[in-house]
Amino acid sequence: MLEILKIVLKWKKQILLFTIIVIIASVVITMPFIMPPYYKSSMIFYLSNPSSTDRAALFNEKEVGGVSIFGGKEDMNRFLTILNSAPVNMSIIEKYKLTNHYKLNGEDRALATYYTQKEFYDNFNAVRNDLGAIEVSMVDVDAVMAANMVRDIVQKSDSIYRTMLMENKSTVLNLIDKQIADKKLLLQNNVSENTADELKKFMAIRDQYAVSSSKDFKTLYVVEEPSPAVKKSKPVRWLILLASAAAAFFMASFTALLIELYKHADQYGFQRS
Repeated sequence: MLEILKIVLKWKKQILLFTIIVIIASVVITMPFIMPPYYKSSMIFYLSNPSSTDRAALFNEKEVGGVSIFGGKEDMNRFLTILNSAPVNMSIIEKYKLTNHYKLNGEDRALATYYTQKEFYDNFNAVRNDLGAIEVSMVDVDAVMAANMVRDIVQKSDSIYRTMLMENKSTVLNLIDKQIADKKLLLQNNVSENTADELKKFMAIRDQYAVSSSKDFKTLYVVEEPSPAVKKSKPVRWLILLASAAAAFFMASFTALLIELYKHADQYGFQRS
Protein backbone atom coordinates (compact mmCIF):
# COMPACT_ATOMS: atom_id res chain seq x y z
CA MET A 1 0.00 0.00 0.00
CA LEU A 2 2.86 2.36 0.83
CA GLU A 3 4.49 1.60 -2.52
CA ILE A 4 1.23 2.40 -4.35
CA LEU A 5 0.98 5.72 -2.48
CA LYS A 6 4.57 6.57 -3.46
CA ILE A 7 3.80 5.86 -7.12
CA VAL A 8 0.64 8.02 -7.01
CA LEU A 9 2.60 10.89 -5.42
CA LYS A 10 5.35 10.49 -8.01
CA TRP A 11 2.82 10.81 -10.83
CA LYS A 12 0.60 13.34 -9.05
CA LYS A 13 1.02 16.06 -11.69
CA GLN A 14 0.02 13.79 -14.55
CA ILE A 15 -2.84 12.26 -12.54
CA LEU A 16 -4.10 15.70 -11.51
CA LEU A 17 -3.86 17.02 -15.07
CA PHE A 18 -5.78 14.06 -16.48
CA THR A 19 -8.45 14.39 -13.79
CA ILE A 20 -8.86 18.13 -14.51
CA ILE A 21 -9.16 17.46 -18.26
CA VAL A 22 -11.89 14.85 -17.63
CA ILE A 23 -13.76 17.25 -15.29
CA ILE A 24 -13.65 20.01 -17.92
CA ALA A 25 -14.89 17.55 -20.57
CA SER A 26 -17.72 16.49 -18.23
CA VAL A 27 -18.68 20.12 -17.65
CA VAL A 28 -18.91 20.69 -21.40
CA ILE A 29 -20.84 17.45 -22.03
CA THR A 30 -23.40 18.25 -19.32
CA MET A 31 -24.11 21.72 -20.71
CA PRO A 32 -27.83 22.18 -21.58
CA PHE A 33 -27.20 22.48 -25.33
CA ILE A 34 -25.55 19.01 -25.35
CA MET A 35 -27.35 17.21 -22.50
CA PRO A 36 -30.73 18.96 -22.14
CA PRO A 37 -32.37 19.06 -18.70
CA TYR A 38 -35.41 16.88 -18.07
CA TYR A 39 -38.28 17.95 -15.81
CA LYS A 40 -40.49 15.54 -13.88
CA SER A 41 -44.19 16.02 -13.21
CA SER A 42 -46.32 13.68 -11.08
CA MET A 43 -49.93 13.05 -10.15
CA ILE A 44 -50.93 11.10 -7.04
CA PHE A 45 -54.42 9.75 -6.47
CA TYR A 46 -56.48 7.02 -4.83
CA LEU A 47 -59.06 4.91 -6.65
CA SER A 48 -62.64 4.75 -5.43
CA ASN A 49 -64.16 1.39 -4.58
CA PRO A 50 -66.56 0.33 -7.40
CA SER A 51 -68.61 -1.63 -4.83
CA SER A 52 -69.41 1.57 -2.93
CA THR A 53 -71.63 2.73 -5.83
CA ASP A 54 -73.41 -0.57 -6.38
CA ARG A 55 -77.19 -0.58 -6.06
CA ALA A 56 -77.06 -2.88 -3.03
CA ALA A 57 -74.55 -0.65 -1.21
CA LEU A 58 -76.46 2.56 -2.00
CA PHE A 59 -79.97 1.35 -1.15
CA ASN A 60 -79.17 -1.30 1.48
CA GLU A 61 -81.26 -3.99 -0.14
CA LYS A 62 -79.03 -6.60 1.45
CA GLU A 63 -76.59 -6.65 4.27
CA VAL A 64 -73.56 -4.69 3.09
CA GLY A 65 -70.99 -3.95 5.73
CA GLY A 66 -67.48 -2.57 5.80
CA VAL A 67 -67.47 -1.23 2.23
CA SER A 68 -64.49 1.11 1.92
CA ILE A 69 -64.72 4.17 -0.31
CA PHE A 70 -61.20 3.41 -1.60
CA GLY A 71 -60.38 0.70 -4.13
CA GLY A 72 -58.38 -2.40 -3.28
CA LYS A 73 -55.32 -4.05 -4.77
CA GLU A 74 -57.23 -5.63 -7.68
CA ASP A 75 -58.79 -2.29 -8.62
CA MET A 76 -55.35 -0.67 -8.62
CA ASN A 77 -53.86 -3.44 -10.74
CA ARG A 78 -56.64 -2.98 -13.30
CA PHE A 79 -56.07 0.77 -13.43
CA LEU A 80 -52.27 0.36 -13.70
CA THR A 81 -52.83 -2.02 -16.63
CA ILE A 82 -54.93 0.64 -18.36
CA LEU A 83 -52.31 3.33 -17.67
CA ASN A 84 -49.67 1.21 -19.40
CA SER A 85 -51.89 0.12 -22.29
CA ALA A 86 -51.34 0.90 -25.98
CA PRO A 87 -54.61 2.86 -26.45
CA VAL A 88 -53.54 5.31 -23.74
CA ASN A 89 -49.95 5.82 -24.84
CA MET A 90 -50.90 6.06 -28.53
CA SER A 91 -53.51 8.74 -27.77
CA ILE A 92 -50.83 10.80 -25.99
CA ILE A 93 -48.27 10.19 -28.74
CA GLU A 94 -50.71 11.41 -31.38
CA LYS A 95 -52.05 14.37 -29.38
CA TYR A 96 -48.61 15.77 -28.53
CA LYS A 97 -46.94 14.66 -31.79
CA LEU A 98 -44.23 12.94 -29.79
CA THR A 99 -42.56 11.43 -32.85
CA ASN A 100 -41.64 14.98 -33.90
CA HIS A 101 -40.97 16.03 -30.31
CA TYR A 102 -38.51 13.17 -29.79
CA LYS A 103 -37.01 13.81 -33.25
CA LEU A 104 -37.67 10.25 -34.41
CA ASN A 105 -39.15 11.01 -37.82
CA GLY A 106 -38.28 8.63 -40.62
CA GLU A 107 -39.55 7.10 -43.84
CA ASP A 108 -40.61 3.93 -42.01
CA ARG A 109 -43.60 5.14 -39.95
CA ALA A 110 -44.03 1.82 -38.15
CA LEU A 111 -40.42 1.88 -37.00
CA ALA A 112 -40.71 5.54 -35.98
CA THR A 113 -43.82 4.71 -33.94
CA TYR A 114 -42.01 1.79 -32.28
CA TYR A 115 -39.09 3.96 -31.16
CA THR A 116 -41.49 6.72 -30.08
CA GLN A 117 -43.33 4.26 -27.83
CA LYS A 118 -40.01 3.02 -26.48
CA GLU A 119 -38.91 6.58 -25.67
CA PHE A 120 -42.33 7.31 -24.17
CA TYR A 121 -42.12 4.34 -21.79
CA ASP A 122 -38.56 5.30 -20.82
CA ASN A 123 -39.90 8.68 -19.69
CA PHE A 124 -43.18 7.41 -18.20
CA ASN A 125 -43.82 5.64 -14.90
CA ALA A 126 -46.96 4.48 -13.09
CA VAL A 127 -46.66 2.66 -9.78
CA ARG A 128 -48.47 1.98 -6.54
CA ASN A 129 -46.52 3.85 -3.86
CA ASP A 130 -45.82 2.81 -0.26
CA LEU A 131 -48.96 4.60 0.98
CA GLY A 132 -51.29 2.65 -1.31
CA ALA A 133 -51.86 5.46 -3.80
CA ILE A 134 -51.16 5.40 -7.53
CA GLU A 135 -48.38 7.73 -8.67
CA VAL A 136 -48.12 8.62 -12.35
CA SER A 137 -45.06 10.55 -13.51
CA MET A 138 -43.56 11.81 -16.74
CA VAL A 139 -40.21 13.41 -17.55
CA ASP A 140 -39.63 15.67 -20.52
CA VAL A 141 -37.44 18.54 -21.67
CA ASP A 142 -40.59 20.69 -21.60
CA ALA A 143 -41.85 21.06 -18.02
CA VAL A 144 -45.31 22.28 -19.05
CA MET A 145 -45.75 19.46 -21.56
CA ALA A 146 -44.73 16.89 -18.93
CA ALA A 147 -47.46 18.14 -16.57
CA ASN A 148 -50.08 18.21 -19.32
CA MET A 149 -49.20 14.71 -20.50
CA VAL A 150 -49.56 13.29 -16.98
CA ARG A 151 -52.99 14.92 -16.63
CA ASP A 152 -54.15 13.62 -20.02
CA ILE A 153 -52.81 10.11 -19.37
CA VAL A 154 -54.82 9.87 -16.15
CA GLN A 155 -57.95 11.37 -17.74
CA LYS A 156 -57.80 8.97 -20.70
CA SER A 157 -57.24 5.99 -18.39
CA ASP A 158 -60.09 7.12 -16.14
CA SER A 159 -62.40 7.33 -19.16
CA ILE A 160 -61.57 3.73 -20.17
CA TYR A 161 -61.92 2.59 -16.55
CA ARG A 162 -65.36 4.23 -16.22
CA THR A 163 -66.51 2.59 -19.45
CA MET A 164 -65.49 -0.81 -18.10
CA LEU A 165 -67.34 -0.21 -14.83
CA MET A 166 -70.51 1.10 -16.49
CA GLU A 167 -70.71 -1.54 -19.22
CA ASN A 168 -72.52 -4.17 -17.14
CA LYS A 169 -74.75 -1.58 -15.45
CA SER A 170 -75.81 -0.26 -18.87
CA THR A 171 -76.65 -3.81 -19.96
CA VAL A 172 -78.78 -4.32 -16.84
CA LEU A 173 -80.57 -1.00 -17.45
CA ASN A 174 -81.39 -2.02 -21.01
CA LEU A 175 -82.80 -5.36 -19.80
CA ILE A 176 -84.91 -3.60 -17.15
CA ASP A 177 -86.20 -1.13 -19.76
CA LYS A 178 -87.26 -4.09 -21.88
CA GLN A 179 -89.09 -5.62 -18.92
CA ILE A 180 -90.83 -2.30 -18.19
CA ALA A 181 -91.92 -2.00 -21.84
CA ASP A 182 -93.33 -5.54 -21.74
CA LYS A 183 -95.23 -4.86 -18.50
CA LYS A 184 -96.69 -1.64 -19.90
CA LEU A 185 -97.85 -3.53 -22.99
CA LEU A 186 -99.53 -6.14 -20.81
CA LEU A 187 -101.29 -3.43 -18.82
CA GLN A 188 -102.66 -1.90 -21.99
CA ASN A 189 -104.19 -5.21 -23.03
CA ASN A 190 -105.23 -6.52 -19.64
CA VAL A 191 -105.40 -4.64 -16.33
CA SER A 192 -103.86 -6.82 -13.66
CA GLU A 193 -102.96 -5.89 -10.11
CA ASN A 194 -99.95 -8.19 -10.17
CA THR A 195 -98.69 -6.70 -13.42
CA ALA A 196 -99.10 -3.17 -12.02
CA ASP A 197 -97.17 -4.11 -8.88
CA GLU A 198 -94.43 -5.72 -10.94
CA LEU A 199 -94.22 -2.59 -13.09
CA LYS A 200 -93.83 -0.39 -10.02
CA LYS A 201 -91.13 -2.72 -8.72
CA PHE A 202 -89.23 -2.63 -12.02
CA MET A 203 -89.53 1.16 -12.18
CA ALA A 204 -88.09 1.45 -8.66
CA ILE A 205 -85.24 -0.91 -9.52
CA ARG A 206 -84.55 1.04 -12.70
CA ASP A 207 -84.34 4.31 -10.80
CA GLN A 208 -81.87 2.73 -8.37
CA TYR A 209 -79.68 1.37 -11.18
CA ALA A 210 -79.83 4.76 -12.90
CA VAL A 211 -78.48 6.38 -9.72
CA SER A 212 -75.72 3.76 -9.31
CA SER A 213 -74.73 4.31 -12.98
CA SER A 214 -74.46 8.08 -12.60
CA LYS A 215 -71.37 9.73 -14.10
CA ASP A 216 -71.28 12.09 -11.13
CA PHE A 217 -69.70 9.43 -8.92
CA LYS A 218 -65.95 9.88 -8.49
CA THR A 219 -63.59 7.15 -9.63
CA LEU A 220 -60.46 9.03 -8.51
CA TYR A 221 -59.55 10.98 -5.40
CA VAL A 222 -56.68 13.23 -6.41
CA VAL A 223 -54.08 13.98 -3.73
CA GLU A 224 -51.57 15.87 -5.88
CA GLU A 225 -52.26 17.52 -9.22
CA PRO A 226 -49.46 17.62 -11.83
CA SER A 227 -47.71 20.95 -12.20
CA PRO A 228 -44.70 22.14 -14.24
CA ALA A 229 -41.48 21.42 -12.36
CA VAL A 230 -39.25 24.34 -11.46
CA LYS A 231 -36.13 22.25 -10.92
CA LYS A 232 -34.79 19.65 -13.33
CA SER A 233 -34.80 15.98 -12.31
CA LYS A 234 -31.94 14.90 -14.57
CA PRO A 235 -29.13 14.98 -15.44
CA VAL A 236 -27.67 15.44 -11.96
CA ARG A 237 -24.64 17.48 -12.96
CA TRP A 238 -22.70 17.38 -9.69
CA LEU A 239 -23.05 13.59 -9.53
CA ILE A 240 -21.78 13.19 -13.10
CA LEU A 241 -18.80 15.47 -12.35
CA LEU A 242 -18.02 13.62 -9.12
CA ALA A 243 -18.24 10.20 -10.78
CA SER A 244 -16.12 11.37 -13.73
CA ALA A 245 -13.45 12.85 -11.44
CA ALA A 246 -13.29 9.70 -9.31
CA ALA A 247 -13.13 7.44 -12.39
CA ALA A 248 -10.42 9.63 -13.98
CA PHE A 249 -8.33 9.66 -10.81
CA PHE A 250 -8.44 5.88 -10.35
CA MET A 251 -7.82 5.23 -14.06
CA ALA A 252 -4.81 7.56 -14.13
CA SER A 253 -3.46 6.08 -10.88
CA PHE A 254 -3.89 2.54 -12.20
CA THR A 255 -2.12 3.48 -15.45
CA ALA A 256 0.74 5.03 -13.51
CA LEU A 257 0.98 1.88 -11.40
CA LEU A 258 1.17 -0.32 -14.50
CA ILE A 259 3.89 1.89 -16.04
CA GLU A 260 5.98 1.76 -12.85
CA LEU A 261 5.55 -2.01 -12.57
CA TYR A 262 6.71 -2.40 -16.17
CA LYS A 263 9.68 -0.05 -15.73
CA HIS A 264 10.80 -1.73 -12.50
CA ALA A 265 9.65 -5.28 -13.18
CA ASP A 266 12.84 -6.78 -11.79
CA GLN A 267 12.51 -4.86 -8.53
CA TYR A 268 8.97 -6.13 -7.98
CA GLY A 269 9.72 -9.72 -9.02
CA PHE A 270 8.12 -9.65 -12.49
CA GLN A 271 9.67 -10.66 -15.81
CA ARG A 272 9.23 -8.58 -18.94
CA SER A 273 7.97 -10.44 -21.97
